[in-house]
Amino acid sequence: MAGLAADKDSGRVVVFGLGGTIAMTASDAGGVVPALSADELVAAVPGLAETGIAVEVEDFRRVPGASLSFDDIAALSSAVRGRLAGGVDGVVVTQGTDTIEETAYLLDLGHGAVQPVVVTGAMRNPTLAGADGPANLLAAVQVAASRQARGLGVLVVFGDEIHAASRVSKAHTTNPATFRSANGGPLGYVVEGEPRIVNRPASRTTVAVPKVDLIAGGHDDTTIRATFARAGGYGNAG
Repeated sequence: MAGLAADKDSGRVVVFGLGGTIAMTASDAGGVVPALSADELVAAVPGLAETGIAVEVEDFRRVPGASLSFDDIAALSSAVRGRLAGGVDGVVVTQGTDTIEETAYLLDLGHGAVQPVVVTGAMRNPTLAGADGPANLLAAVQVAASRQARGLGVLVVFGDEIHAASRVSKAHTTNPATFRSANGGPLGYVVEGEPRIVNRPASRTTVAVPKVDLIAGGHDDTTIRATFARAGGYGNAG
């Protein structure tokens, strides 16, 4: 295990809040709704300030995980790329667990930067005893700031386990230890606040994201030819 433990990293991490169980509070009508902002989530994490990691927040969406659309994830991917290009050390995404594996995998396919992107959430909302959101968010921020996680692409951190986006899946509807990587196991663990990578994959698969323009019906072939000259494809909105 020598050399596998990360140093206690400081740095800059951006947290994108998308809603989900981790952000839920009681509603006037009964039940719970994803109402907590990303600021409120970060403020509720014990021990985060003591890590020395500078955390910025983006209150991106406040919806249940099952309500996220492809448009939401495409917009998230673009926003994440922008923040990584600005020099942050890593990104954390908080969202509902129903679609964590899908979000993580879609982000991973288009993620070519060296900085880690970490997706996390919670199985127990903040109104319940044993809410797991704060611990998961703390571990996710620690992984996102860690030099050990650089070059690993998009990760899912849950219950102090570090999973590759290409391997992970949700295995249980209520158990807090819900995420599994059946093909190869976790990449590592967060041990007493230190990310440890013990299973580094040999390679990753990414795809180029082409530029696709949308053209309303009725244009002549001059517009279409000009579009093809600068884009990877086009869609007809007519």
